[in-house]
This record gives sequence, structure tokens and C-alpha cells, in this order.
Amino acid sequence: MVILQQGDYVWLDLKTGREFDVPVGAVVKLCDSGQIQVLDDEGSEHWISPQNATNIKPMHPTSIHGVEDMIRLGDLNEAGILRNLLIRYNERVIYVRTSL
Repeated sequence: MVILQQGDYVWLDLKTGREFDVPVGAVVKLCDSGQIQVLDDEGSEHWISPQNATNIKPMHPTSIHGVEDMIRLGDLNEAGILRNLLIRYNERVIYVRTSL
């Protein structure tokens, strides 16, 4: 079980059943009596019950603000890559590289 605090960044796996189900980034807004309120990267708020807490995973620090060279991502998976691209696009720094 992961202990979360307000301000922590997490991966939220909503399991919508769509073709491209990928966890989205979210920030913890409130932890109250087992319930966790998060705000995802798309601006939607979600309340997560203790039964669904397995849908939340902690985010690696490199995924919080993004990196220029994606090989340095601690979350080097589909969700981490897509979030890195989103962060850099929103900052108008859309060019990234993947190198060794």
C-alpha cells in the first residue's frame, strides 16, 4: 500500500475499457478518511475509494516536470512517454530525443 500526501504525483489507471487505455498523470489534492481526491492531467477530478487504491501508482520524479532526453525517464513506458510529450508540448518545447 502506498501512503500518499497532498501534492504527490501519481499514475491513475482508470481502466475505461477503451482501445487505448493508458494511465494518466494526476496530482493528489486531498487524502481524507481513506478517500483520495486527484486532479488528472486533463483537468478532471476523481475520488478514489480505498477499494480502488490499487489503480494509483506513485510517479517517478522525472515524469513530474518532464525531461529533454526521454531515455532518462524513470517511467519509461507508454504513459510516461505520452505525459512527457504533453508537458513539453504545453511548454512549447516540443522537440525531444531518445538516445543512449
